Amino acid sequence: MTDTSPVRVGLVGVGGICARVHYPGLKRIPGVALVGLCDPDPQLLAQRSHDWQIPATYDRIDALLRTTAPDAVVVATPNAAHREAVLGSLESGCHVLCEKPIGMDAAEAIDLWRVARQAGRRHMTAFTYRFIPAMRFLRHLVHTGALGQIRHARFQRLQDWGENAIGWRQYRSLAGYGELGDMGIHRIDLAESLLGPAVAVCGAQRQVVERDRDGDGRPCPRQDVEDWVAWLAEYPGGVTAVFEMGKLTKGRSPDSGHDVAEVNGSEASAVYELHHPHQVLFARRGEPYRPLAVPEALLKAPGSPRDPGEGDPVWTCRYDQAWEFVSAVRAGRECEPSFAAGARAQQVADAIMAACGERRWVDVPGLEA
Repeated sequence: MTDTSPVRVGLVGVGGICARVHYPGLKRIPGVALVGLCDPDPQLLAQRSHDWQIPATYDRIDALLRTTAPDAVVVATPNAAHREAVLGSLESGCHVLCEKPIGMDAAEAIDLWRVARQAGRRHMTAFTYRFIPAMRFLRHLVHTGALGQIRHARFQRLQDWGENAIGWRQYRSLAGYGELGDMGIHRIDLAESLLGPAVAVCGAQRQVVERDRDGDGRPCPRQDVEDWVAWLAEYPGGVTAVFEMGKLTKGRSPDSGHDVAEVNGSEASAVYELHHPHQVLFARRGEPYRPLAVPEALLKAPGSPRDPGEGDPVWTCRYDQAWEFVSAVRAGRECEPSFAAGARAQQVADAIMAACGERRWVDVPGLEA
């Protein structure tokens, strides 16, 4: 029998990712009540309150926590605000789902993971790409040995965000990293879920444009983070991988961007493509790649109320993230991925940035409790 015990959730940060992933995912789960919204933007807050029919609104998280007393909180603020929101929620006894990256650097992320563990609350990092059916299938192929011994992998996420300002993501003080923390950290996590913990990295990064004008051509503070980054990584057993992320690839809009992960083994190779979320490409030696449909059992998370045929599956499949979070809260088990995965990804990201700055290979430390 499906557990529908009540879970009261507050949403902190109600911008684009909350509207596109967190809110619709939670709304589909029986027994979940969205009890309050928090955001510093009064116009956005009023619009979400009207559209979502959630009257309790707050411009500060402490007021949300004190007044609505939620069981759980989803944090989808700019990165610099994650720490305060996560710590406040944990201190109030809430379970927490936090957008990536969970901290501004590895030290902050590790601290949040340790505090969450000590609090005995469920904690989850929003690595939403883990829930794409094709990625779920690729992971299954790797872990069941269908590809043989894994030898090499490659990951690319290329988009064209234009050359004007893109908001808080272009400032180090608010984002921590640029493209590495935005799109790259997802692929760091995917690679570790497929290949194991990264051992060492080397890389290069570049800030290509200044982004000192907004969409209307008005001056704004210049960007000070990278908008292109690439790196090599070594994994256990001598497995290697190559990565490239960029925001300035003409012909690839944010919605139709190039997102590929290819894993090569001794027996076969397989390719995940975001925009074909219900299939992978598969080939054995001497064969061309051919589409292989994701098995029905892997089209959604076990027990998820989501219909795999609903809407644009590139986005609707990510509703399973909310299902995983609520299911873990109800069962009293670890979320997957937890803050440990978030902290681990930022360890790797810190190593990549050090490697880029020092122009050398950098060892990645282990994650210690």
